[in-house]
Amino acid sequence: MIRSIYIHNGSCRQEINIEKINKIYNAAPSLLWVDITLEKGDLSTDEIALLTDTFKFHELSVEDCLFPLYNPKVEEFDNYLFVNTHGIRLKNMNMAEFDESMYELDIFLAQNLIVTAHTEELEFLETLMHKAMLKPQIELKNIETVLYKILSKVVSNLENTMEKISDKIDLIEDKVLEDPNPKLMEEILDLKKVLLSMRKIADPQKNVYSFFSRENNEYIKEIYSAYFRDITDQLNSLNKTINYNSQMISSLIAIYMSSITIKLNETMKFLSIIATIFLPVLIVASYYGMNVAFPEINLFGNTGTWFFAIFLILAATLAIILYMKNKKWF
Repeated sequence: MIRSIYIHNGSCRQEINIEKINKIYNAAPSLLWVDITLEKGDLSTDEIALLTDTFKFHELSVEDCLFPLYNPKVEEFDNYLFVNTHGIRLKNMNMAEFDESMYELDIFLAQNLIVTAHTEELEFLETLMHKAMLKPQIELKNIETVLYKILSKVVSNLENTMEKISDKIDLIEDKVLEDPNPKLMEEILDLKKVLLSMRKIADPQKNVYSFFSRENNEYIKEIYSAYFRDITDQLNSLNKTINYNSQMISSLIAIYMSSITIKLNETMKFLSIIATIFLPVLIVASYYGMNVAFPEINLFGNTGTWFFAIFLILAATLAIILYMKNKKWF
């Protein structure tokens, strides 16, 4: 699916027909933004012709749109700039859907032309195009403005996702001391996996955004370099947050294991105390349970021997309890 928005002779219009987009480009509009959503991960013949024949983009750049690139990059060509970046479109914190919410956004930047290509529907691009139609004098002022708003939205979505992850870490931090359980450990490990994916997305993109913040960049006017420096600062702050949360996850795992160990030790301690308290019962019962003639029977008689055994059990049990109390074992 293809759509475009352009400014020509002072008016802002939309177009979805490829042949008309071709004519619009040849008419040299003051600004043309073409957005392509790859259907089933592929480009149509007309879309490839538009990119290679009309816009004169290199076939290797077009090929990069078809196959996922796991490392963001910026490539300079004679007549355009190719940018590959990644983002997150996660609406909730369902960790099972996190990998599916990651997307790749390819951007072609040329003179008065910007082309965005992606395999999934990206709502923020629809929103930006809608705002551009309402306020073209602001949203479509120049190529730098469009590029800044796109990249800024990508980073903002990453920041929003990281805020949700931070909130979830805070909730788990409260639970891990109260009730450590296997389900909680699964959540911690899921968060660890998510943070690893976030680091793979955010960290390599520093080179992409720093490229546009250079003051001697021929694609970005010097007056707009401050805007892209702001995005770079956002990304650096995001990477610091990711590193901090990664350390928090490692700490949560250590706290969880310590809590489980403490809980297990408490259980073992309780069972050991019970076993020790009942030890005299087992010894006396085992002794007097033997089928032999005991000297105590001649001394106390059958009934007296039974009371003597009970006395031994109670005295020994009381002595053990007092000893444990004295040692502050409970």
